[in-house]
Amino acid sequence: MSISEAEVFGLSTPTRPRAARPVLPRPALPQPAPPRPTPPQAPVVARRRWPGYALVACGVALLPWLVVLATGLPSTASAPHWTLAWVGLDAMEAVGLIGTGVLTLRRHPLRSAAAAATAMLLAVDAWFDITTSTGSDLTIAVLMALLAELPLTAVCATLAVKAARSQI
Repeated sequence: MSISEAEVFGLSTPTRPRAARPVLPRPALPQPAPPRPTPPQAPVVARRRWPGYALVACGVALLPWLVVLATGLPSTASAPHWTLAWVGLDAMEAVGLIGTGVLTLRRHPLRSAAAAATAMLLAVDAWFDITTSTGSDLTIAVLMALLAELPLTAVCATLAVKAARSQI
């Protein structure tokens, strides 16, 4: 826009200097970047549900296998690494209890998973102690299950559930 000299002199005295200055074009305001196109994604529901369906299918597929085992296995068996199996199971329980304790003290997000895994190890130990024992060993196995393994299982399972709820 331009203004003539006569128009400048027609303005009031205080306005003249502003009007006489050359009018420079204003710089353009920066324009926001166009939005990036988002890649197509699979529906969230379908993506998260397939592992659940797969696990259910595997569990159902095991049911006929249980019948085969129940009717086909011998009543007694010999295991060449019996001691290693039991020491290994108890070592995993010890690591699980220590790990769960440390993770719980630190309120670490993995404390729920560690507690759940440790609870399962303890329950399995109680089960196999009782089902593989006879005579006085069975009495000791039942006492160990009732006084140690199953109470610890309950503590770990409770920690797992409470920790999982606090993370939701």
